[in-house]
Amino acid sequence: MRKIDFVYFNLGPNEIFVDSIAGLPLRASPGVLVPVLAEDQLSETSATFYGATVDVPLTLKIIWKEGGSLHQAQLKRDESGIPAKFKNGKIRFTYLGADKWRVKVFDK
Repeated sequence: MRKIDFVYFNLGPNEIFVDSIAGLPLRASPGVLVPVLAEDQLSETSATFYGATVDVPLTLKIIWKEGGSLHQAQLKRDESGIPAKFKNGKIRFTYLGADKWRVKVFDK
């Protein structure tokens, strides 16, 4: 069975609230991300979709709140290695602090 996991980590110094990720299904947004020390399974926040295909636009826009301020970052699909149609695997979004995000795709 096909399965898509959207996994999130916050390696920044502050708790953040991810309001939305424009271009992904609404349920893929993780909400509150507390700071963690490493990208390990015990520290992840995730959303899982079974049997679905997610159409990913050219640009994803992450909107989050940190320290009472609203922030946003745009991630280019091609630069992040995310396919236009994601059918199976994991996409890991890691907040690094200072308005920087890292994206990694794992095929299953």
